[in-house]
Amino acid sequence: MAGFSAMVWIGPALGPVVSGFLQLEKDWRWTFYVLLWLGGASAVIMLTIPETYAPIVLYKKAQRIRDAKIPGYENVKAPFEDNDRTLVGIYKVALTRPWIILFDPISLLCAIYLAFVYTLLYMLFTIYPIVFQEKRGWNSGVGELPLLGTVVGALFGGAIVLADTRMRQKKIDQGITKMEDSEPEDRLPLAIGGGIAFALTMFWFAWSAEFTSVHWIVPTIAGVFISSAMLLIFVGFLNYLVDVYQMYAASAVAANTIARSACGAAAPLFTSQMFAALGVGGGGSLIAGVATLLAGIPFLFYKYGKQIRMRSKFAPTKKEEQPVEEDKDEERGLGNGPASSVLEAQ
Repeated sequence: MAGFSAMVWIGPALGPVVSGFLQLEKDWRWTFYVLLWLGGASAVIMLTIPETYAPIVLYKKAQRIRDAKIPGYENVKAPFEDNDRTLVGIYKVALTRPWIILFDPISLLCAIYLAFVYTLLYMLFTIYPIVFQEKRGWNSGVGELPLLGTVVGALFGGAIVLADTRMRQKKIDQGITKMEDSEPEDRLPLAIGGGIAFALTMFWFAWSAEFTSVHWIVPTIAGVFISSAMLLIFVGFLNYLVDVYQMYAASAVAANTIARSACGAAAPLFTSQMFAALGVGGGGSLIAGVATLLAGIPFLFYKYGKQIRMRSKFAPTKKEEQPVEEDKDEERGLGNGPASSVLEAQ
Protein backbone atom coordinates (compact mmCIF):
# COMPACT_ATOMS: atom_id res chain seq x y z
CA MET A 1 0.00 0.00 0.00
CA ALA A 2 2.90 2.35 0.75
CA GLY A 3 4.43 1.69 -2.67
CA PHE A 4 1.10 2.23 -4.41
CA SER A 5 0.47 5.46 -2.51
CA ALA A 6 3.98 6.77 -3.15
CA MET A 7 3.44 6.35 -6.89
CA VAL A 8 0.18 8.32 -6.57
CA TRP A 9 2.31 11.22 -5.30
CA ILE A 10 5.43 10.76 -7.44
CA GLY A 11 3.69 10.53 -10.82
CA PRO A 12 1.75 13.81 -10.61
CA ALA A 13 4.81 15.59 -9.19
CA LEU A 14 7.09 14.49 -12.04
CA GLY A 15 4.51 15.44 -14.69
CA PRO A 16 4.82 19.25 -14.34
CA VAL A 17 8.63 19.00 -14.18
CA VAL A 18 8.79 17.11 -17.48
CA SER A 19 6.16 19.26 -19.20
CA GLY A 20 7.78 22.46 -17.91
CA PHE A 21 11.04 21.71 -19.71
CA LEU A 22 9.20 20.39 -22.77
CA GLN A 23 7.42 23.74 -22.95
CA LEU A 24 10.80 25.48 -23.16
CA GLU A 25 12.42 23.17 -25.73
CA LYS A 26 9.56 21.54 -27.68
CA ASP A 27 5.87 22.14 -28.33
CA TRP A 28 2.71 20.96 -26.58
CA ARG A 29 2.57 17.75 -28.67
CA TRP A 30 5.59 16.36 -26.87
CA THR A 31 3.64 16.18 -23.63
CA PHE A 32 1.30 13.71 -25.28
CA TYR A 33 4.15 11.78 -26.86
CA VAL A 34 5.62 11.18 -23.39
CA LEU A 35 2.22 10.12 -22.08
CA LEU A 36 1.84 7.64 -24.94
CA TRP A 37 5.29 6.15 -24.29
CA LEU A 38 4.62 5.74 -20.57
CA GLY A 39 1.13 4.40 -21.17
CA GLY A 40 2.39 1.83 -23.69
CA ALA A 41 5.12 0.63 -21.34
CA SER A 42 2.62 0.36 -18.46
CA ALA A 43 0.19 -1.64 -20.59
CA VAL A 44 2.89 -4.21 -21.34
CA ILE A 45 3.73 -4.57 -17.66
CA MET A 46 0.06 -5.01 -16.75
CA LEU A 47 -0.12 -8.10 -18.96
CA THR A 48 2.21 -9.87 -16.50
CA ILE A 49 -0.01 -9.36 -13.43
CA PRO A 50 -1.34 -12.73 -12.18
CA GLU A 51 -4.93 -13.38 -11.07
CA THR A 52 -5.19 -13.18 -7.25
CA TYR A 53 -8.91 -12.65 -6.64
CA ALA A 54 -9.87 -15.61 -4.42
CA PRO A 55 -13.28 -16.45 -5.98
CA ILE A 56 -11.75 -16.53 -9.48
CA VAL A 57 -8.78 -18.63 -8.32
CA LEU A 58 -11.21 -21.10 -6.73
CA TYR A 59 -13.36 -21.11 -9.87
CA LYS A 60 -10.37 -21.99 -12.05
CA LYS A 61 -9.43 -24.74 -9.61
CA ALA A 62 -12.94 -26.18 -9.94
CA GLN A 63 -12.57 -26.13 -13.72
CA ARG A 64 -9.28 -28.03 -13.50
CA ILE A 65 -10.84 -30.67 -11.24
CA ARG A 66 -13.76 -31.15 -13.62
CA ASP A 67 -11.44 -31.35 -16.63
CA ALA A 68 -9.34 -33.96 -14.83
CA LYS A 69 -12.52 -36.09 -14.45
CA ILE A 70 -11.60 -37.29 -10.97
CA PRO A 71 -14.12 -39.98 -9.97
CA GLY A 72 -16.71 -38.56 -7.61
CA TYR A 73 -15.80 -34.94 -8.34
CA GLU A 74 -17.03 -34.54 -11.91
CA ASN A 75 -19.65 -31.95 -10.87
CA VAL A 76 -17.70 -30.03 -8.25
CA LYS A 77 -18.37 -26.29 -8.37
CA ALA A 78 -16.98 -23.16 -6.75
CA PRO A 79 -19.39 -20.83 -4.93
CA PHE A 80 -18.51 -18.19 -7.51
CA GLU A 81 -20.35 -20.19 -10.19
CA ASP A 82 -23.66 -19.78 -8.39
CA ASN A 83 -23.51 -16.00 -8.62
CA ASP A 84 -25.11 -13.78 -11.21
CA ARG A 85 -22.16 -13.19 -13.54
CA THR A 86 -24.11 -11.59 -16.38
CA LEU A 87 -22.97 -8.14 -17.44
CA VAL A 88 -26.17 -6.65 -16.00
CA GLY A 89 -25.57 -8.37 -12.65
CA ILE A 90 -21.90 -7.37 -12.49
CA TYR A 91 -22.53 -3.73 -13.35
CA LYS A 92 -25.52 -3.51 -11.03
CA VAL A 93 -23.24 -4.30 -8.09
CA ALA A 94 -20.22 -2.37 -9.34
CA LEU A 95 -22.15 0.83 -10.04
CA THR A 96 -24.42 0.91 -6.99
CA ARG A 97 -22.60 -0.53 -3.97
CA PRO A 98 -19.80 2.12 -3.85
CA TRP A 99 -22.44 4.85 -3.61
CA ILE A 100 -24.23 2.99 -0.81
CA ILE A 101 -21.01 2.43 1.17
CA LEU A 102 -19.88 6.02 0.56
CA PHE A 103 -22.53 7.23 3.04
CA ASP A 104 -21.57 4.74 5.73
CA PRO A 105 -20.15 6.91 8.58
CA ILE A 106 -16.56 5.61 8.49
CA SER A 107 -16.44 5.60 4.70
CA LEU A 108 -17.93 9.11 4.48
CA LEU A 109 -15.52 10.73 6.95
CA CYS A 110 -12.52 8.97 5.38
CA ALA A 111 -13.68 10.16 1.97
CA ILE A 112 -14.00 13.76 3.18
CA TYR A 113 -10.53 13.75 4.70
CA LEU A 114 -8.80 12.04 1.77
CA ALA A 115 -10.68 14.23 -0.71
CA PHE A 116 -9.26 17.27 1.06
CA VAL A 117 -5.74 15.78 1.01
CA TYR A 118 -6.05 14.88 -2.67
CA THR A 119 -7.37 18.34 -3.48
CA LEU A 120 -4.31 19.92 -1.91
CA LEU A 121 -2.04 17.51 -3.82
CA TYR A 122 -3.40 18.88 -7.09
CA MET A 123 -3.52 22.43 -5.79
CA LEU A 124 0.24 22.20 -5.30
CA PHE A 125 0.71 22.03 -9.06
CA THR A 126 -0.82 25.50 -9.28
CA ILE A 127 0.63 26.83 -6.01
CA TYR A 128 4.24 25.98 -6.89
CA PRO A 129 4.23 28.02 -10.15
CA ILE A 130 2.73 30.95 -8.22
CA VAL A 131 5.45 30.72 -5.55
CA PHE A 132 8.47 30.01 -7.73
CA GLN A 133 7.56 31.44 -11.16
CA GLU A 134 5.26 34.41 -10.54
CA LYS A 135 6.79 35.59 -7.24
CA ARG A 136 10.44 34.68 -7.91
CA GLY A 137 10.57 34.98 -11.70
CA TRP A 138 11.85 31.47 -12.49
CA ASN A 139 11.11 29.95 -15.91
CA SER A 140 8.58 27.16 -16.51
CA GLY A 141 11.23 24.43 -16.30
CA VAL A 142 13.28 25.48 -13.28
CA GLY A 143 10.14 26.79 -11.58
CA GLU A 144 8.73 23.26 -11.39
CA LEU A 145 11.89 21.66 -9.96
CA PRO A 146 10.90 22.33 -6.31
CA LEU A 147 8.12 19.80 -6.88
CA LEU A 148 10.84 17.16 -6.73
CA GLY A 149 10.80 17.85 -3.01
CA THR A 150 7.36 16.24 -2.87
CA VAL A 151 8.83 13.16 -4.56
CA VAL A 152 11.46 12.96 -1.82
CA GLY A 153 8.70 13.44 0.76
CA ALA A 154 6.65 10.59 -0.70
CA LEU A 155 9.66 8.28 -0.53
CA PHE A 156 10.34 9.38 3.04
CA GLY A 157 6.72 8.73 3.99
CA GLY A 158 6.90 5.30 2.35
CA ALA A 159 10.02 4.53 4.41
CA ILE A 160 8.12 5.44 7.60
CA VAL A 161 5.30 3.07 6.63
CA LEU A 162 7.82 0.32 5.87
CA ALA A 163 9.52 0.79 9.26
CA ASP A 164 6.14 0.74 11.01
CA THR A 165 5.16 -2.47 9.19
CA ARG A 166 8.40 -4.19 10.14
CA MET A 167 8.02 -3.21 13.79
CA ARG A 168 4.49 -4.62 13.82
CA GLN A 169 5.64 -7.85 12.20
CA LYS A 170 8.52 -8.16 14.65
CA LYS A 171 6.11 -7.90 17.59
CA ILE A 172 3.94 -10.61 16.03
CA ASP A 173 6.95 -12.88 15.40
CA GLN A 174 8.12 -12.43 19.01
CA GLY A 175 4.65 -13.17 20.37
CA ILE A 176 4.28 -9.71 21.92
CA THR A 177 1.08 -9.17 19.94
CA LYS A 178 -1.23 -11.64 18.22
CA MET A 179 -2.53 -11.18 14.71
CA GLU A 180 -6.03 -12.27 15.73
CA ASP A 181 -6.16 -9.63 18.47
CA SER A 182 -5.45 -6.74 16.10
CA GLU A 183 -8.17 -4.23 15.28
CA PRO A 184 -8.61 -2.00 12.19
CA GLU A 185 -8.01 1.01 14.47
CA ASP A 186 -4.41 -0.18 14.91
CA ARG A 187 -3.83 1.26 11.44
CA LEU A 188 -4.67 4.80 12.52
CA PRO A 189 -1.54 6.04 14.36
CA LEU A 190 0.05 6.73 10.96
CA ALA A 191 -2.93 8.89 9.97
CA ILE A 192 -2.95 10.61 13.38
CA GLY A 193 0.72 11.57 13.07
CA GLY A 194 0.27 12.54 9.43
CA GLY A 195 -2.74 14.73 10.23
CA ILE A 196 -0.86 16.73 12.86
CA ALA A 197 2.24 17.08 10.66
CA PHE A 198 0.10 18.07 7.67
CA ALA A 199 -1.41 21.09 9.42
CA LEU A 200 1.91 22.25 10.89
CA THR A 201 3.92 21.90 7.68
CA MET A 202 1.22 23.64 5.65
CA PHE A 203 1.54 26.72 7.89
CA TRP A 204 5.32 26.44 7.44
CA PHE A 205 5.04 26.32 3.65
CA ALA A 206 2.47 29.12 3.42
CA TRP A 207 4.41 31.75 5.33
CA SER A 208 7.89 30.82 4.09
CA ALA A 209 6.60 31.00 0.51
CA GLU A 210 4.81 34.31 1.07
CA PHE A 211 8.05 36.31 1.24
CA THR A 212 10.66 36.23 -1.52
CA SER A 213 13.26 37.29 1.01
CA VAL A 214 13.07 33.78 2.46
CA HIS A 215 15.46 31.38 0.70
CA TRP A 216 13.73 29.09 -1.79
CA ILE A 217 14.98 25.98 0.00
CA VAL A 218 12.77 26.73 3.03
CA PRO A 219 9.36 26.30 1.31
CA THR A 220 10.85 23.44 -0.73
CA ILE A 221 11.77 21.56 2.45
CA ALA A 222 8.31 22.32 3.81
CA GLY A 223 6.92 20.67 0.67
CA VAL A 224 8.95 17.55 1.48
CA PHE A 225 7.24 17.17 4.85
CA ILE A 226 3.81 18.10 3.48
CA SER A 227 4.12 15.24 1.00
CA SER A 228 5.26 12.82 3.73
CA ALA A 229 2.37 13.81 5.98
CA MET A 230 -0.19 13.45 3.20
CA LEU A 231 1.14 10.01 2.30
CA LEU A 232 0.88 8.85 5.92
CA ILE A 233 -2.75 10.01 6.02
CA PHE A 234 -3.42 8.33 2.68
CA VAL A 235 -1.87 4.97 3.61
CA GLY A 236 -3.30 4.98 7.13
CA PHE A 237 -6.87 5.55 5.94
CA LEU A 238 -6.74 3.22 2.93
CA ASN A 239 -5.43 0.39 5.12
CA TYR A 240 -8.10 1.24 7.67
CA LEU A 241 -10.84 1.07 5.03
CA VAL A 242 -9.60 -2.32 3.81
CA ASP A 243 -9.51 -3.72 7.36
CA VAL A 244 -12.89 -2.25 8.28
CA TYR A 245 -14.88 -3.33 5.23
CA GLN A 246 -13.01 -6.56 4.38
CA MET A 247 -15.11 -8.33 1.69
CA TYR A 248 -16.59 -4.93 0.76
CA ALA A 249 -13.18 -3.28 0.60
CA ALA A 250 -13.21 -2.92 -3.19
CA SER A 251 -16.46 -0.95 -3.06
CA ALA A 252 -15.28 1.14 -0.10
CA VAL A 253 -12.03 2.07 -1.85
CA ALA A 254 -13.95 2.76 -5.07
CA ALA A 255 -16.28 5.14 -3.21
CA ASN A 256 -13.28 6.88 -1.69
CA THR A 257 -11.61 7.13 -5.09
CA ILE A 258 -14.70 8.73 -6.64
CA ALA A 259 -14.81 11.41 -3.94
CA ARG A 260 -11.11 12.31 -3.91
CA SER A 261 -10.72 12.18 -7.69
CA ALA A 262 -13.67 14.52 -8.19
CA CYS A 263 -12.19 17.00 -5.70
CA GLY A 264 -8.71 16.65 -7.19
CA ALA A 265 -10.09 17.39 -10.65
CA ALA A 266 -11.77 20.56 -9.36
CA ALA A 267 -8.64 21.87 -7.61
CA PRO A 268 -7.05 23.68 -10.61
CA LEU A 269 -10.34 25.50 -11.29
CA PHE A 270 -10.18 27.71 -8.20
CA THR A 271 -6.61 27.59 -6.86
CA SER A 272 -5.27 30.56 -8.84
CA GLN A 273 -8.21 32.80 -7.91
CA MET A 274 -8.03 31.73 -4.27
CA PHE A 275 -4.33 32.51 -3.89
CA ALA A 276 -4.64 35.72 -5.91
CA ALA A 277 -7.27 36.94 -3.46
CA LEU A 278 -5.75 35.67 -0.20
CA GLY A 279 -2.07 35.54 -1.03
CA VAL A 280 0.14 32.50 -0.49
CA GLY A 281 0.24 33.05 3.27
CA GLY A 282 -3.51 33.55 3.61
CA GLY A 283 -4.50 30.79 1.21
CA GLY A 284 -2.07 28.35 2.75
CA SER A 285 -3.27 29.26 6.25
CA LEU A 286 -6.87 28.57 5.21
CA ILE A 287 -5.84 25.09 4.02
CA ALA A 288 -3.85 24.51 7.21
CA GLY A 289 -6.82 25.59 9.32
CA VAL A 290 -9.15 23.11 7.62
CA ALA A 291 -6.45 20.44 7.99
CA THR A 292 -6.34 21.17 11.72
CA LEU A 293 -10.08 20.56 12.02
CA LEU A 294 -9.98 17.37 9.95
CA ALA A 295 -7.05 16.04 11.99
CA GLY A 296 -9.59 15.11 14.66
CA ILE A 297 -11.15 12.42 12.43
CA PRO A 298 -8.48 9.73 12.98
CA PHE A 299 -8.57 10.47 16.73
CA LEU A 300 -12.36 9.96 16.63
CA PHE A 301 -12.03 6.62 14.86
CA TYR A 302 -9.18 5.49 17.10
CA LYS A 303 -11.35 5.97 20.20
CA TYR A 304 -14.84 5.15 18.93
CA GLY A 305 -14.17 3.22 15.71
CA LYS A 306 -15.29 -0.15 17.02
CA GLN A 307 -18.60 1.18 18.30
CA ILE A 308 -19.22 2.82 14.93
CA ARG A 309 -18.32 -0.37 13.08
CA MET A 310 -20.74 -2.41 15.17
CA ARG A 311 -23.59 -0.22 13.89
CA SER A 312 -22.64 -0.69 10.23
CA LYS A 313 -24.00 -3.56 8.17
CA PHE A 314 -20.94 -3.38 5.91
CA ALA A 315 -18.23 -3.50 8.59
CA PRO A 316 -17.71 -6.90 10.26
CA THR A 317 -16.52 -6.89 13.87
CA LYS A 318 -15.11 -9.68 15.99
CA LYS A 319 -17.70 -9.10 18.66
CA GLU A 320 -20.58 -9.68 16.25
CA GLU A 321 -20.99 -13.32 15.24
CA GLN A 322 -23.20 -12.31 12.29
CA PRO A 323 -21.53 -9.12 11.13
CA VAL A 324 -22.98 -8.64 7.69
CA GLU A 325 -25.57 -9.98 5.34
CA GLU A 326 -24.19 -12.62 3.02
CA ASP A 327 -22.99 -11.13 -0.23
CA LYS A 328 -22.30 -13.48 -3.09
CA ASP A 329 -20.81 -10.93 -5.41
CA GLU A 330 -17.87 -9.84 -3.24
CA GLU A 331 -17.47 -12.75 -0.80
CA ARG A 332 -14.09 -14.36 -0.65
CA GLY A 333 -15.35 -17.44 -2.36
CA LEU A 334 -14.14 -20.03 0.16
CA GLY A 335 -17.63 -20.88 1.42
CA ASN A 336 -18.63 -23.58 3.91
CA GLY A 337 -20.30 -26.11 1.66
CA PRO A 338 -18.99 -29.54 0.64
CA ALA A 339 -17.89 -28.30 -2.79
CA SER A 340 -15.66 -25.59 -1.36
CA SER A 341 -14.30 -28.03 1.24
CA VAL A 342 -13.31 -30.38 -1.55
CA LEU A 343 -11.68 -27.53 -3.49
CA GLU A 344 -9.72 -26.36 -0.47
CA ALA A 345 -8.55 -29.92 0.16
CA GLN A 346 -7.49 -30.23 -3.49
